[in-house]
Amino acid sequence: MRFSIQSKILILSLSSTLIGTLSLGILSTLFISRTTQRNSMQYMKDQANNEAAKLNYLFESHEKYTMAAAAGIQSQINEDSTFLTNPEKIEKNIEGLRERLSSTINNLSGTKSVFVNFNPDITHSPQGVYLVRSPIDGAFHSRASTNIKQYSPSDMEHVGWYYKPVMTGNPVWMPPYFNKNINAYIISYVIPMFRGNKDIGVVGIDIDFEQLTNQLSQVHFMQSGFAFLEDAEGLIVYHPTIPNGLTFKPEDDQVKLSIPLSNGMKLVTVAPILEINAQRDKHIKQSIIFILLLLAITTTITIFFSRSITKPLKELTKEAKKMITGDMNADFNIQQNDEIGELAKSFLAAKFHIIQHMKQMQGLAFQDSLTGVRNKMAYDAYLEELKGRIESGEVKSYGIAIFDTNNLKEINDTYGHENGNSYLINSCRLLCQIFAHSPIFRIGGDEFLAVLIGRDLENRQDLLIQLKESMDLTKNASFPWKQISIACGIGVAELAKITTIEEVFNKADKSMYENKRAIKIAEHRPLSRDEEMHEEKHAESDTEKDDA
Repeated sequence: MRFSIQSKILILSLSSTLIGTLSLGILSTLFISRTTQRNSMQYMKDQANNEAAKLNYLFESHEKYTMAAAAGIQSQINEDSTFLTNPEKIEKNIEGLRERLSSTINNLSGTKSVFVNFNPDITHSPQGVYLVRSPIDGAFHSRASTNIKQYSPSDMEHVGWYYKPVMTGNPVWMPPYFNKNINAYIISYVIPMFRGNKDIGVVGIDIDFEQLTNQLSQVHFMQSGFAFLEDAEGLIVYHPTIPNGLTFKPEDDQVKLSIPLSNGMKLVTVAPILEINAQRDKHIKQSIIFILLLLAITTTITIFFSRSITKPLKELTKEAKKMITGDMNADFNIQQNDEIGELAKSFLAAKFHIIQHMKQMQGLAFQDSLTGVRNKMAYDAYLEELKGRIESGEVKSYGIAIFDTNNLKEINDTYGHENGNSYLINSCRLLCQIFAHSPIFRIGGDEFLAVLIGRDLENRQDLLIQLKESMDLTKNASFPWKQISIACGIGVAELAKITTIEEVFNKADKSMYENKRAIKIAEHRPLSRDEEMHEEKHAESDTEKDDA
């Protein structure tokens, strides 16, 4: 069979394009698969470590409190040999302990009760301190101490919290148990006290285990993943569906991660492999579509090139291959008044449009498709530029304003996402009008951000007033998506070089959520779970700073 030159060029070009595209596609698919899956697993590990850190912080704060209380009591007993034996002193001494513990225990969260029990063989009476948090007002109230002489040392349900640490001689984390004395499911940390080889009592604290597990039940990994707690032996002490005391074995389609906690328990997280791989599958699908599209485009161009069969074909083919490989310096300056000349002009036009399209795509990558303002990617690029300007001394002070639209979910749920989008567009348009001299970014679904420098930074309070007045003017608008309500918070770096962008952002974010809470209270609307968790995150951060 005889092939024409055009057919030979077509077969050669198509074969090269197909092999190159498929090779690139296979390599990129393998890379995306491995990278995305690894990132998904790391994301799950990071979430699990974050939840474990919260639990460890709770346990460690109760340990520190109990240690401090035990050390103070032990010191008093060592200084006064009659502290527990003098009938005239003991009641006064115990009352002093009760007042001291009552004044300090409120600093801890999640605490159910705190207690000090002395050995009745020494005091000759069931003397001690027992403060229990009331579920009604949240305050700690004094109760009668447990008379351990009424129970057998083997009765772990009632007095195990006393005898176990005394017998081991060390501080003990009791496994979760139901305390019949206060009718509550708790975990206890107890420190024994000794004088010489004689036990003189214990100091302990109880954590409301049901409150802890209720918080843990709100934690989700991926879409349907969950968390639960095991003891050191691998037995379940809390699981959303499985009874305590059993062991958990993940299904073949599940991934299980286990993180040891400081109190001896383990935080276990489970998520379906299908959900972990969902992002990977999405990227692979997008990659395949892109490869097929690229293959179709290159095939079309190759067929178009193959139609040119004239004397300068070799030179034209060489330059065309440069353009196919991405070299936009290809030269198609062929001055001929025939088909080759027209083909050269077409290649010049194609090259121009590709360059323009590449420039346009670069612009679109930094633009929010809904509102037209700059997006999160543009914000990240702007921060790098801002850091350079700060280091060079060009920017000496700046501010970050964070905006979060209110009522978007209600509009979406009630009037549809199309009107929800209109609400976002109207809100963004108002922000652009007020903060006309500052770059506006859309950094989330309903979150916007402005970087204030110069005039807008100096006039920020006036701009906030203008924003409020403008929003007030929309309150009587005919449609809810025209009634704009935006929570705003501003963080300012008066000295840019000594304040990190993250610190300024966190100040603005915290201020915005305080403003949101005020707006919700004024409108008699409850905060969403996400908003409450965001506030808790700021509160925990502030607590850590105070502790440091």
